[in-house]
Amino acid sequence: MLHEGNDLFQGYPANHRLGGRGRALVSPREDPDFVATLVSGGDSRLAVDIRTGLNRYHCPTLPAPDLICASSCTATPIHARSFARAGAAFAAIFGGASPSRAQRLAAHARGVEARLVAHFGVINLADAILRPSGTDALLTAAMLVAAERPGKSFTAIIPSASETGTGVPLAASCRHFDGPTSGKSLADFAGNTVEVPLRREDGTALSDDDVNDAYAAAAAIVRDRPVVYLTHSTKTGLIAPVAPPPGADVIVDACQGRIDPLQVAAYLRCGWLVVVTGSKFFGGPAFSGAVLYPRGRIAGRRRRHGVTRSEWPNREATKLAMVLRWIAALDVIEAFEPMAANMAAFLKDLAKAVDVEFSANPSLVPIAGLQPRGPGWADQPSIFTFGVRDPSDHHRLLSAAELRPLYEHLAREGVLLGQPVGLGSFGGLRIAASARDVLEGYRDSGLIRLFDALENATARPTWHPKQ
Repeated sequence: MLHEGNDLFQGYPANHRLGGRGRALVSPREDPDFVATLVSGGDSRLAVDIRTGLNRYHCPTLPAPDLICASSCTATPIHARSFARAGAAFAAIFGGASPSRAQRLAAHARGVEARLVAHFGVINLADAILRPSGTDALLTAAMLVAAERPGKSFTAIIPSASETGTGVPLAASCRHFDGPTSGKSLADFAGNTVEVPLRREDGTALSDDDVNDAYAAAAAIVRDRPVVYLTHSTKTGLIAPVAPPPGADVIVDACQGRIDPLQVAAYLRCGWLVVVTGSKFFGGPAFSGAVLYPRGRIAGRRRRHGVTRSEWPNREATKLAMVLRWIAALDVIEAFEPMAANMAAFLKDLAKAVDVEFSANPSLVPIAGLQPRGPGWADQPSIFTFGVRDPSDHHRLLSAAELRPLYEHLAREGVLLGQPVGLGSFGGLRIAASARDVLEGYRDSGLIRLFDALENATARPTWHPKQ
């Protein structure tokens, strides 16, 4: 799948000095402050285990070219070139005496925002608010919608949390989603959520019409203002709902990044807020989020109701980490733009290869996700979900909890998959393609190594689903 080159620090200033530090920075790897900053300024998901050097998704803080990374639906380690680019930005922000460090950081943040709206082709249509993660961005979007009608409650209608994220129900209802204050409301009302299932108990996905009807029914019975979360690529690649209920307010959750810029622009023209990240499909380091909001809808109202950027967590350390991660992500995003035309063919070939590999291992059961919807790359499935048969009872598929030992075993073997998700009565693991796969060149050896590791793990399970 992904194979990084050896030119880890191409373009990085070899003798760049950090202002006031009295030492030369030869490479980002040699600056512990930069490495620590890159994984700071977020929630507990970014915490690094000091024993292993990994976060909870088994991603190291440094580039890891030897890993097989099929985990872009969850998290990936930073790409080597992106790591160098972020390191160069860190050095530039801390170097020199004028303007001030805060001004240099602010300039980099503005640059990231400008590059982001330029990528989506919405320079005159929307503005960007950078956030530490996609879940933070969803919380910010909810707060913006709440600020339009002060004191008036709303009900967030979202896909089931197994298809979005454990923190999404809280964030969508304007509540803290992490840490000791988790569940505490940030709004002046008690937010509510309604979760809409997207799959049956046997794991099969509901039809678009059934999902649309379920959202419409939920919106019809809420007593306050319905706010529909249109999730453009769930954890397993689904789009739900394809057609939101007429008259409902909509926030688009495009955090997976598996979306064409033209579709983002179309959503914004509907007046809908769109939440994106650089840390899923684009393979940026965990995590980076942003809210794209239509200028005509929000800009004046947020000032009128006092919802300004200064009210969102904006400490310099948090902002620095957030900006550095976005710089890393944009390095991939902008490199991918001229290659995007090749992505559809790559994904079609990958889907065929994955199907062949699934059929060769009876312990693996493919689970349908997004079906091809058109000729574009974002119309093709790029997340391939599969269940795993219980080693002691092949008539039963393992639950998401029972899959975690296998997920962790594979990570120790150098294979990163998307973490386990619930699929009704059982769970699934995920193989996810990313922009980095096209940029680095598709390698059959990576897919072979991945399925060889799965074959070895299922044929001779040294892990145990009950442990």
